[in-house]
Amino acid sequence: MTVITTYPGVYLREDAVSSFSVNSAATAVPLFAYGSQSAFTTNEPIQVFRNWAEFTAVYPTPQEDAFYTSLLLWFMHGGGKCYLVNEGSIADAVAQYDDITLIVAAGMDTTIYDAFNMVVSQGYRIFGLFDGPKERIAGTDNPDEVMKAYPTSPFGAVFYPWCTLASGEAVPPSAIAAASIAQTDRTRGVWKAPANQAVNGVTPMFAVSDDFQGKYNQGKALNMIRTFSGQGTVVWGARTLEDSDNWRYIPVRRLFNAVARDIQKALNKLVFEPNSQPTWQRAKAAIDSYLHGLWQQGALAGNTPAEAWFVQVGKDLTMTQEEINQGKMIIKIGLAAVRPAEFIILQFSQDIAQ
Repeated sequence: MTVITTYPGVYLREDAVSSFSVNSAATAVPLFAYGSQSAFTTNEPIQVFRNWAEFTAVYPTPQEDAFYTSLLLWFMHGGGKCYLVNEGSIADAVAQYDDITLIVAAGMDTTIYDAFNMVVSQGYRIFGLFDGPKERIAGTDNPDEVMKAYPTSPFGAVFYPWCTLASGEAVPPSAIAAASIAQTDRTRGVWKAPANQAVNGVTPMFAVSDDFQGKYNQGKALNMIRTFSGQGTVVWGARTLEDSDNWRYIPVRRLFNAVARDIQKALNKLVFEPNSQPTWQRAKAAIDSYLHGLWQQGALAGNTPAEAWFVQVGKDLTMTQEEINQGKMIIKIGLAAVRPAEFIILQFSQDIAQ
C-alpha cells in the first residue's frame, strides 16, 4: 500500500495490488435438447427460460412428449435457468453461452451423441446426461450390447429406467438425473454424488434389483433409478461412461469441470497484466483462497490443505523463460478429490501482456 501526500492533512491511498478473486458460478445450468420434429421447434433454435411461468407463457398447451415432461419435472423440483436447444444447435449454444454446464438428452435418441462428442472434443467443460433404453432390459441381456451405442467418456452418464408421472406420462431418466443433480448441488454441492436424493412425483417403469444393478455398475455404467420404502424414488448410482480410476464418478468429473470453469474465468481478467512475479502471486493467492473455501465445505479430501490441493506457478516451475517472453502464464493445480494427497492435475495457460 502506498500513501501519496496531495495537500497538508489530505492523503490519497493507492492499492498496490488490485483486488482479484476466483468466484464459484452456478453448476447446474442445463441444455435440454429436442429433435427437429418436436412441437418446440421455432425460428429461435436456442431459447432461455428461468422458471415455469416463463415457459408456459410461451408454451401454454401441455404436450404429451418426453421433452415437455422433462421441463415439467425440472421446474417442479426447483430447477432454475435452462436452455431449450434444437439438436442441430447444441454446439452453437455451448459456444455462445458459457454458463451451460449440462446437456440433457430429454428423450433424444442416439443422434445427440455426435453433438455431445463435438462439444467435449472442443474442450468445453460440460457433462452429458443420457437416457437408457425405454424398453425393459432383460436379465439375460449382455451389458456390453446394451451399452455399446453410448460414447465412452468421463464427461457423460446414462440412467435407467424411464419413469412415469402420476398422470401416466413418461419421463426420460436423463431429466430425473438433472433434477436430482440440481437439488444436490443446491443443498450439498457439486462434489456430492447425485444419489439418494428423492425425486418426488415419479415412479420407475421397471423395478431394478441389486443383482441387476451390479451387472451394469462397471465399464460403461448404467445408473439406476429405484424406489425404496421410506425414501421414495432416487437416482441410485453415480458413475460416468468411463471406468478409469480418476474419472469413474460423476461428482469428481463435475467438480473438476466447475473448478476449471471458475479459475479460467478469473484468469481471463489478467489478460492486460504484466507477466511477472507479482501477477503470478496474485493469481496463486486467489486460487489458494478459492480452493481453501471448497476444502472447508468438504469438496476436497485431506485433513490439511497440503493433503487436499496445491497451486504452482513460476519461472522454471511451470514456465520456461521463452514461454514467459511469449506472454504465457502457466498455472498447475492438483486436487485430491477422492483420497488425501492423491492429486489429479489441472493445468491452465493464460495469454497475458508481455
